[in-house]
Amino acid sequence: MIGLRRVAAAAMLLLGALTAGCGLTLEDVPLPGLVRGPTYQVTIEFADALNLPVDAPVKLDGATVGQVTAVEAGDYVAEVELAVSTAVRLRDSSRAEIRLTSPMGTAFVQLFPGETGAVIADGATLAVAATGSAPDVTDLLSALSTVVTGGSFADISTIIDQLNLALTGNAGDVRRLLGRLDTAVTDLNADFPRVDRLTAALDRLTTRLAGDLPAITRSLTDLADLVTTFDQQREQLVAAMASLSRFEAVATPLTQAVRSDLVAQLEDMRPVVRSLLGGRADIDGVMAGLVAFAEGSDRAAPGDFANFDLTFLLDLKALTSTGRAP
Repeated sequence: MIGLRRVAAAAMLLLGALTAGCGLTLEDVPLPGLVRGPTYQVTIEFADALNLPVDAPVKLDGATVGQVTAVEAGDYVAEVELAVSTAVRLRDSSRAEIRLTSPMGTAFVQLFPGETGAVIADGATLAVAATGSAPDVTDLLSALSTVVTGGSFADISTIIDQLNLALTGNAGDVRRLLGRLDTAVTDLNADFPRVDRLTAALDRLTTRLAGDLPAITRSLTDLADLVTTFDQQREQLVAAMASLSRFEAVATPLTQAVRSDLVAQLEDMRPVVRSLLGGRADIDGVMAGLVAFAEGSDRAAPGDFANFDLTFLLDLKALTSTGRAP
């Protein structure tokens, strides 16, 4: 008897040593599966699955037909992977909800099989549009607080009261304002094609400006340099403008003083010019004769020099005559 006790104690010590050496805890002990037999994988997308634990049951018509194997974050959705018994065949029109076993209980996945559509295969996914969540305690308390404190209903009541107060005695003005607003909206709607064309033109303009941005930048840089140069030479420019002002003060009286003399001289030159224009045909003949004479003299006396006498007969009275009979 004593020997059996010693053997049992030694076995317990050996088991404890092995357990301590491997670092096993109760968390490392696998839980028994909720479904027996073969299963297939289904991924369901939920908008919110914060309260759903891994290994949570999957139920259909009150019976457990699977369990949750993983919960991961996807593109703004929670991707819940299920292991569903092959005895249950879901269609692509099926739905799923996250529910609670009791108001303070654990969460589970409730399946609602669809009656139409194709049977989903292993690895299929139900989109977030086919899923939802049943109200939990938090939602219940939030709704209760809304009812107790008034919530948004109290705000709506305040808005209605203020609208009634604002409209009292101002119904005519409000009616006219609404009429003007309706007219403005109608006109804006009628001019919408023009506004659309204006927007398109502005878009083309901004595109061209963006394409010409380097040239615009260079132009602005050159303009800045020009303004800087003008600023540096501002004193010289002011002095030049003052000199022009003094010149104008002197030139204006001088021009006014000699104006009458200039007009008189031009009047005196009128007969001379008129006589020259009247004898233009004779002058043309004389000039043609001179040209012919020059050409003949070149042929008659080839060389560097030629001597000849030329006599002009001018009628001074004809030049100074005004064309009127004496």
